[in-house]
Amino acid sequence: MNRSRALAFFLPPLVLFSAIAVYHLQAIPSPDPVYKAIRAAGMMAYPASFLAIVTSAFPKEATSLSGESFLRVHHIFAFWGLTLMLVHTGAIWASFGTPAVLVPQSGTLREFFLFGGRVALPLFILTAATAKFGRTIKFWRKIHLLNYAAFILVTIHAVMIGTDFDSSPMRAMAYTFAAVVMAVPIIRFFRKRL
Repeated sequence: MNRSRALAFFLPPLVLFSAIAVYHLQAIPSPDPVYKAIRAAGMMAYPASFLAIVTSAFPKEATSLSGESFLRVHHIFAFWGLTLMLVHTGAIWASFGTPAVLVPQSGTLREFFLFGGRVALPLFILTAATAKFGRTIKFWRKIHLLNYAAFILVTIHAVMIGTDFDSSPMRAMAYTFAAVVMAVPIIRFFRKRL
């Protein structure tokens, strides 16, 4: 895939997602700055983590597109995704005033998925830590596969509870991102065999 094809692949969904996100932040009033931070950080963490995952299937294209090494591009997206997730979580904690908002819910399957972000965040942190110390953890690549499950949990959480994921365009983008993420392991498998 050359640079123009890589741009055509990565750019349109992200531009569309960003435009819809900005529209939602303007169109749906936030009662206070903390709530606005919750929404903005959550919406921007989503495409950043998406790109961190997708670039792993397209290392050459990520390098070609950015002019940087694949690992640098991958780590930049992962860093910003995780940072924004922590801002999102911290703002929720500040808003509710209790760390109980970080505890996963397992009363029912619906509750588990509704608050799936509480499970996804530790998974993202774990995979980031194992990647950082990968040379000392032999099976870090297997642990890294948890990123896919974490992203699906975040998607379900966003669609079920996210104020800004109520609209059809945002849901369509979320479903598209989730489908692409689920395809990444398959793409990686076949690209390695070629």
